[in-house]
Parts: sequence; C-alpha cells; structure tokens
Amino acid sequence: MSLILTFILVLGPLVFFHELGHFAVAKAVGVRVHEFALGMGPAIWKRRLGETLYSLRLLPLGGFTKVAGMDQPEDESDRVSDDDSRSFANKPLWQRVAIIAAGPLMNFALAAVLLTWYFAFVVLPPTVQYVAPNSPAEQSGLAVGDVILQADGEAVRTVSELNRIVREKEGTPLELVIQRNGSNQVVRAVPSRDEETGVVRLGVSLLEKPRLGILEALRIGTVRTWEITRDLVIALVGMVTGRTEAELSGPIGIVQVVGQSAERGSAYLLFITAVLSVNLGLFNLLPIPVLDGGWISLFFLEALRGKPVAPEHKGVAQLIGLVLLVGLALFATMKDLIRLFPPLKDVIPF
Repeated sequence: MSLILTFILVLGPLVFFHELGHFAVAKAVGVRVHEFALGMGPAIWKRRLGETLYSLRLLPLGGFTKVAGMDQPEDESDRVSDDDSRSFANKPLWQRVAIIAAGPLMNFALAAVLLTWYFAFVVLPPTVQYVAPNSPAEQSGLAVGDVILQADGEAVRTVSELNRIVREKEGTPLELVIQRNGSNQVVRAVPSRDEETGVVRLGVSLLEKPRLGILEALRIGTVRTWEITRDLVIALVGMVTGRTEAELSGPIGIVQVVGQSAERGSAYLLFITAVLSVNLGLFNLLPIPVLDGGWISLFFLEALRGKPVAPEHKGVAQLIGLVLLVGLALFATMKDLIRLFPPLKDVIPF
C-alpha cells in the first residue's frame, strides 16, 4: 500500500505541473478553460471559480485541461460558436502551439527545479553503489546502500578521505563503521593491491554528493536536465532505428523504480522524480496524435497546407494514435512482466 501511495505522490505533482502549463498559457492568451482536473474518472471534489471548474477525480492517474474549441465537447454547455474569439481553434498558430507545448516544457522546468534542489540541499556521504565479486569488500560483508561513516577510527566525509586511509592499510585489517538500515555496524576488510592497476582497493564503487551553492546548483541542475533529455532521445532513436534493443518501462516498472528509490531514501526519490518528469515531458512530445507532440505536428501540417486539417481526418489520426499508445503500453507492460518473471521470456514473444 505504501508503494502505491509513494507512486501517487510522485506522479501527482508531475501531472499537475504538466496540466498547469497548458492551463496557465491558455489563460494568458485569452482562451476559455472549461475545466482543470487532476486524476481521471468520476469527480470526488469540484468547485467552480469564475468560468473554470476545478476538480479532483477518483483515479489519481493523469489529469486534463478542457479547453474551449479544442475537442468536441461532451457537455453542450461547453460548446462554443465557430467565431468565438476565445476559442482555441480561432487563436493564431503560435498561441495554439504555445498552449500545447507548455505542458511538456513545464515538466522539463520542474525537473530542473528538482535537480537544483537536489544539488543545493541534499548531502550524500560516501555510499556503496557496487561491490566487486571476490573483493575485500564482499568478503567483509559490505553491501550496496551501506554508508561509510568511519575508517580506522577516522570520520569519513569524502571518498578521497576513504581512499587515503585504504592505501595506508594495505594488507592490514581495516575497521569500518557503516550505517545500514538506520543502525550503525562494524565490518572489517583487508585492502589489497589490484594486480592489473596496482591500486590498493576495497573493491567498491562509492557515491558521494556535497552541498553546492544555489547558483552552481542551478547551473548543474539545468545541465543535468539537458543531459538526461539528450540521453533519452539518443536511446529512443536507437530503439526506433533498431540499433539498440527496445527497453521500455510501463506502469509496473515505474512503480518498481519509485519504490526502490523510496527505500534508498528521500534524496534518491527526489532525483528519480526529476528523471520521471523529463520522461513525461519527452513522451508527450512524441509526434503521435492524442499526445501533445501529435497536436503540434498537426498544427505545422496545417501551416504548410495553408488550411485546417479536416475534422474527419483529425479524428482518424487520433484513433490511429490511440491504437499506437495502447500497443506501446501493452508492449511496455509485457517487458515489465518479463523483468519480474524471467521464465515468461519463453512464453511472451518480446
């Protein structure tokens, strides 16, 4: 139950800020917004402020901004005339593109803010990320997630401090005070010299992160957002062109990642939330009808043709897009199930 709650608490803000982007820009350019909703399904709370209905829906997955003149209205009271100046359909191309693009862009901005917070306020002491097989670290019982507090009686604040102590204790038992699952423990390891590199080592990879000044954190947070986006685009292009194997995660995989990050602490959860925000923004920019990128593609097609896309053609495109999304979701879910239950690989042809 706590895993599902954590997933909702992570996904909710990502969807909220995405829809807030659409909502804010629509309002800014004078488009009427009928409803701003967080969640899907039946409304469990709603309140009208001015012309806009604000609602919370039963299923805490997704959300939407109902904009006048964008889709065929389900409620007759939301119908607007063809010449209504506040209709989405009657706004200039750049304003329509801005409204649609604002959702994904808000996700990128949110990721940059979260990463800035991470680099400015989160401090991670030397923490074990990997333990080499048959290494002194493995023989001592060190495990991934262990935080190294002391070595040979000295407080360890940085990886370089630990490396210095390890070099000095070659072939000699080294007492390490570690923190594991909230409690301190003592382990003993004998550092040895690696025959290939000649380096005295324990055989672990460590992660540390000092606190940075706010301006430096903002710079690195912005750069890291760009790097995550770039790497995702490269991976996506590789999957589409067949150069790399398609590795996608559906809802099951995302819940797993969120849960594992939560178990490792709030700092890891903060970082993975930023990564998921980039994923959400990039996914919505895919040129698939019914996604934001699909709408933007249709708008540029309209600009090239010099006239709007016929409603029936738009409907067919959206139907195809919906089928593609359902297929993609099923494919990702099958991948999740195979990762959870490897024997299924012999049954499911993916």
